[in-house]
Amino acid sequence: MVARLKLSLFGPPRDELADTVDGEVPEWIERLYESYGTSAGSAPASASVLALGESLVYRLRKLSVLLKKMEALGWSISSRHWDLLASTELDESEAQAQLEAAGVWLIARQHAPVDKEGNVRWSHGLLP
Repeated sequence: MVARLKLSLFGPPRDELADTVDGEVPEWIERLYESYGTSAGSAPASASVLALGESLVYRLRKLSVLLKKMEALGWSISSRHWDLLASTELDESEAQAQLEAAGVWLIARQHAPVDKEGNVRWSHGLLP
């Protein structure tokens, strides 16, 4: 069996921007807003977009670390619309163990789809 893992570069723009102002805003975003003399609830669009940009830079850097490790381990990475599809000849449990041993499983979990219990949903069939 071949293990395939869909990895998202980022979420839908509406969700990404909402994460900078709605609900539990990360502390670093709150500090960014404070430096502009505002808060998540009253932040202007310019500050929200700046926060989103900072967040994307950080997440994409982590994703690049994951991809570099996967490539070194022999995984195949292909682009699929707004996502990446990572494949290996290992089965899913072996693939997860390999990524855990390489110290990048946590990053993979952050970019892969998960079920209600927080378990990674591996891609099956021709389409992820």
